[in-house]
Amino acid sequence: MVTGEKFIEDSMRNEINNKFSPLSVDMETASIAHVCYVNKIPFIAIRTITDTASHSGVDNFEKNCRQASIISKDVVLEMLKGLNSLTRLE
Repeated sequence: MVTGEKFIEDSMRNEINNKFSPLSVDMETASIAHVCYVNKIPFIAIRTITDTASHSGVDNFEKNCRQASIISKDVVLEMLKGLNSLTRLE
């Protein structure tokens, strides 16, 4: 994953793909992870991808936001179930 402070426009997409070969790009994860690291706060990121490497981020975000939110919710609920079962074992 590569991270930055704005949506990646088509003009920058090829340069980023050629330089880093990322599987995904986001705008927030690295900054949040860094703040947590500096403050010794445990951190995990659950990210769902709303656009593709060949499409405009803004348009696809609007189109895919609902489904991406549902996927993230489902992942978090499954993680919480797993944590809950681990807690019962202790």
